[in-house]
Amino acid sequence: MPKQKVANRGSTISPELWPRRETPRHCWSERENGLPDLHKRSNRTNHRCLLGLLLLAASGAGATTLSLGSHLDSQTVAIQRKADGLYEEGEFDRAFFIYRNELAPLGDKYAQYMVGYMRLTGTGVEADPILASAWYRLAAERGQPEFEEVRDDLLRRLSEPDLLRSDAAYSKLRWQYSDLVLLLDLVKSDLELLGPRTGSRLAGSSSQVATLDPRTGSMVTADQVRSRARERLEQRLRAIGRLLGMNIETDAERVDLAELERLVEREVETLSDR
Repeated sequence: MPKQKVANRGSTISPELWPRRETPRHCWSERENGLPDLHKRSNRTNHRCLLGLLLLAASGAGATTLSLGSHLDSQTVAIQRKADGLYEEGEFDRAFFIYRNELAPLGDKYAQYMVGYMRLTGTGVEADPILASAWYRLAAERGQPEFEEVRDDLLRRLSEPDLLRSDAAYSKLRWQYSDLVLLLDLVKSDLELLGPRTGSRLAGSSSQVATLDPRTGSMVTADQVRSRARERLEQRLRAIGRLLGMNIETDAERVDLAELERLVEREVETLSDR
């Protein structure tokens, strides 16, 4: 492994959308053969902020302050720490499996970066610079400059045929794990919960009957569940609107899901990072 030097990197994520939380800090190693090696140790800055938004449904937390990072699912935090620890201990194949299959699909940008890095260097997995470039591009979609730098550096080194292969691999990843796709899936879940398109799953529940929220340990009523779902839905729709660069309807009763899907599909199909 190249010798590393630690650097404090602040998040460029919009604070009202992707709030900060306590996660490990990135390191920059010495450059070897001209390739930047954005790496990690303990106490990294947050590049996993979407998780707070994605996991809010599970946490049952309110969204009035948008301080979503503080409500991150404890099980996911444990998985992040496990993956980071395995990597630090040299258990690269196990770390890669967790980054690739458990964290990257949640929108964890640091994990997505690590999948690319390990693919590029052949660490714990077969080396594949084309796949590495695709994962780097996915990790950089929120515009963090350190992720953009490693992405751009690698893309400059690819031939035109390889760039086309990178485009194809990146397009496939975007349809699976881009922020827009993950948020749209959550919007659909919220709409299904709230109704009225197919009837609310809570329609038969008494508004005053309390049930135990397994994640918070508190008692909640059906009305509270609906209220929280509506707050989450509005927040996620605003987030999609920001990513699309437009104002979109946030009222559950008036959301045009077909039109929203069309807008997201058009954006996801557009590759504008090179």
